[in-house]
Amino acid sequence: MKLAALGLVTAAIGLILSESGLVAVGVLWVVLGPIMRQHGRRLEAKKDATGQPDISGRTFALGTLLWLALGVPSLLVGLLKLGISPEHENWRWLPIVIGVLALGIGGLGGLLYATGSAIGAVTGTSTPPTVPATIRIRSSKETGTFINERPRLELELTVEPEAASGLASYEVTKLATVPFTALGSLRVGDGFAALVVGPNEPTAMEIHWDQPISAQGSPEESVDVPARLAELDRLHRAGKVTDDEYNAQRERILGSL
Repeated sequence: MKLAALGLVTAAIGLILSESGLVAVGVLWVVLGPIMRQHGRRLEAKKDATGQPDISGRTFALGTLLWLALGVPSLLVGLLKLGISPEHENWRWLPIVIGVLALGIGGLGGLLYATGSAIGAVTGTSTPPTVPATIRIRSSKETGTFINERPRLELELTVEPEAASGLASYEVTKLATVPFTALGSLRVGDGFAALVVGPNEPTAMEIHWDQPISAQGSPEESVDVPARLAELDRLHRAGKVTDDEYNAQRERILGSL
């Protein structure tokens, strides 16, 4: 939230000095601050077994757009002195600095992603997960580490690709950062919908934590609903889940009735 705080200060300075350019970039930073923070949390939640974010092309494109949305307007306001009078032109360096940093980070991220994709293409490890599958829990073990206060678990999984893919089921051990809202579905035999690559890259998968799947022949019991709602409320009050996660999970739980 540092960007949002800086935006509030900048907008306040703009109002005091009657400089519309500073007000505009300040408001922009306030709006983008929480969005970029949430995007960062999603990247943390997608870290793979090596501890590195498992970034898809879509995720990378969104991140690049966010940095551009931050950098380009800030830089234009500063360089062209848009909405900044000659009397207070020294303040133009603030949006210039933020704009240069944002575009630099976005450009560096793009370079690193392109380099990683090129290396992956050469080594054959860049195949995106596109095969629909069900992953089932065989066991789960705590690792003692947390990412954004979310536990990182070692999961023993059975992966069941959809029949149309022609891929056989396989077993894999995977480290995963699990949202608190999904912890209640980590029962042996239960699982989640996912996208996978296949047995050639067994750990390459995108787990849909918001799409739990009960064990075959064992539908979710409605008697668990009050307890699950109470636990969800507790996590929400403790700040462990966001408002969006809370609303989505509550709707899913109630939909199981």
